[in-house]
Amino acid sequence: MGKKMDLRVIKTKKNIRDAFLKLRAENPPEKIRVTELCKVATINKSTFYKYYQDIYSLSEELENEIFDAIMNNFEDKNSLFTDPETFMKGLFLSFKKYEEMVRVLFSDTMEHLVDKTEKTLLVYYPWIRENPRKEIALSFLVTGISHVLLESRYEESTLRDSLAFVSKQIINIINMDGNPAVQFR
Repeated sequence: MGKKMDLRVIKTKKNIRDAFLKLRAENPPEKIRVTELCKVATINKSTFYKYYQDIYSLSEELENEIFDAIMNNFEDKNSLFTDPETFMKGLFLSFKKYEEMVRVLFSDTMEHLVDKTEKTLLVYYPWIRENPRKEIALSFLVTGISHVLLESRYEESTLRDSLAFVSKQIINIINMDGNPAVQFR
């Protein structure tokens, strides 16, 4: 009996999530009502509230899951300052893998995505907080890359290679500690 209950819970939560994503693709979270979501998911409100406090807790759970998937899919998290090109290519490919979900969940909250990315990378590089230049570089890179990825009008390989190249140049400047004699080609 316990297995059947687990399968029902899994199915119900999947229906709720699918309904939310469908509605979220068209509306920001603050415009999605539990009643509307329940109608799309074919559940009642008490079922929704059994699993989620509100729309925002559901949204946050999905955002965290997709962001964790992106970061877990990205093997070179520790190479930003040692091999920035590899780091950027890996981060780019990881975000591309989940691009559709990122666009749905973060379409009107780009600063939230940037903040999550930056905070996560600070877990891998806690010493950055002790060096303002490197912390600023990290913020600059994450914000710039996020913007370029979501607003890009370039071919994927050009975008990936250009982000990797520019990131390497920026990290090289930061690592020089005051001797920025780097050539951009």
